[in-house]
Amino acid sequence: MNQVFVYGTLKRGQCRVSLWPTSPISITTAWVRGKLFGRKDYPAMTQGTDRIGGELWQFEPSQISNVLLVLDKIEGVNQLGEPDLYRREVVTAFSETGDRLGDSHAYLYATDPLNDGFHRITPYPDHPGTKIEWPDIKRSI
Repeated sequence: MNQVFVYGTLKRGQCRVSLWPTSPISITTAWVRGKLFGRKDYPAMTQGTDRIGGELWQFEPSQISNVLLVLDKIEGVNQLGEPDLYRREVVTAFSETGDRLGDSHAYLYATDPLNDGFHRITPYPDHPGTKIEWPDIKRSI
């Protein structure tokens, strides 16, 4: 598995995009199933059934170990003496048209985001199956 799904500050145009350790083979707009939470500084995702929009970054197989090592540090995963902020998990990514793009690594929040000042970002009631994203430019967070 040599792809990573990102939904927050590591996306193009966001504050941490320059922290990727190498250039990807490709970046594709994608979505996964989950629950999305937001605050002004960054988002959190947990297991769920909403369509969460983001980007699928694909890397050379020889580079994925280094990419994950760097991202684990950024996301606070398995850092000696520190509780995990996120957990790296496997999710299935889909294209805009619903085609399966395969399994990918993703970072899900390790605890209940509501306890850390996040609020739930939900689909619009009149469009329950639509994709939701952070930052939600249509609604202020």
